[in-house]
Amino acid sequence: MLRLICTVMAVMLFSPSFNATREDFAKYKTVEAYEVRPGFLMMPTYSADGHVCEIGLELRHYSPKLVRLDSDLSGSEINQILEEVVPDSERGPKVKDPVGTLITRSGNSIITNIDYEYVAEQVYGVVTSRPNKKPVVFENRAAVIRWKNRECQKP
Repeated sequence: MLRLICTVMAVMLFSPSFNATREDFAKYKTVEAYEVRPGFLMMPTYSADGHVCEIGLELRHYSPKLVRLDSDLSGSEINQILEEVVPDSERGPKVKDPVGTLITRSGNSIITNIDYEYVAEQVYGVVTSRPNKKPVVFENRAAVIRWKNRECQKP
């Protein structure tokens, strides 16, 4: 064990320091994201003509001040952000469907599909049960809004 500690310290002392610059990361794909609320990221995808065709919403897990291990998006927060970035006039009314909101569950994953005239909303979550026998808990992890009449560019 002492040998391992000495080796790690020697590598740290004698290796050149890591002085990364923007150019060092240029080989990686840049991801566009906007913080629409403190800790809430919105990531748009565009169609060939430059219009937004899809928006992903999720909690930001890392910032210089905080690392979040929880990732539960409340339904009311998702609805507020949706109303702000895709107002009723752009969404259209909810589609009248005899099934209503479609909820799909597979294992501990759950997807809630809400269909509007011009966009479709999917909320992805997990279902967990607590060891202390409390009821099952649904935790939203991400939401995706897709425009029905726009095709996203292929990466």
